[in-house]
Amino acid sequence: MTVRVMFHVQHLLGIGHLKRASAIARAMTEGGLEVTMALGGPDVPEADFGNARLLRLPAARAADAAFSAILDDRGRPIDEAWKARRAELLMAAFRECRPRVLMFELFPFGRRQFAFEILPLLEAAAGSRCKVVSSVRDVLVRKPRARRNREIVDVVRRWFDLVLVHGDPALIPFEDSFPEAAGIAGKLRYTGYVADRAPAASGGGEAGSGEVVVSVGGGAV
Repeated sequence: MTVRVMFHVQHLLGIGHLKRASAIARAMTEGGLEVTMALGGPDVPEADFGNARLLRLPAARAADAAFSAILDDRGRPIDEAWKARRAELLMAAFRECRPRVLMFELFPFGRRQFAFEILPLLEAAAGSRCKVVSSVRDVLVRKPRARRNREIVDVVRRWFDLVLVHGDPALIPFEDSFPEAAGIAGKLRYTGYVADRAPAASGGGEAGSGEVVVSVGGGAV
């Protein structure tokens, strides 16, 4: 029986999260999973999701680097009607997909502004055989208030089966940027870093040997 996966991805400023999610989607489909990507950010035509089905939600983006507001595709602050429409579309897709795995990019460690559409999905998943998974990078933006970290732990404990940390604890442990990691240690799984397949080598020689390649984010700021 084919295993269905629904993967909620919301990029707001840069496309790093989307890039990683696209690589995960391709790997899942190549592994025989049936994947539905619920994409909530501006369209990035170059993003390759393999054979995944794409559900393009009304697009949202951050107004600025401080995330002072969430804007729709016309640059207007999102309102309650917009939120209701997105939540309705997502719930309809969940019912149609009937996933065995429901994944969220970053939530609950981020994307708090989208709880209006995510919490109904979590409630729906709780009444089914669906496993709920968070897909998160190894370095988070530190929360200035300890209370916020404890709230995240509570959400993970209540709703999530696994937290996939895309990193290596020998290099950067998750607790370096999420001090409450011990509270969800039983749900954490390190996957290693997610990357596209390396291109075929062109020629031989020692060019580049021993060098370090640094990748710098290319977000809107």
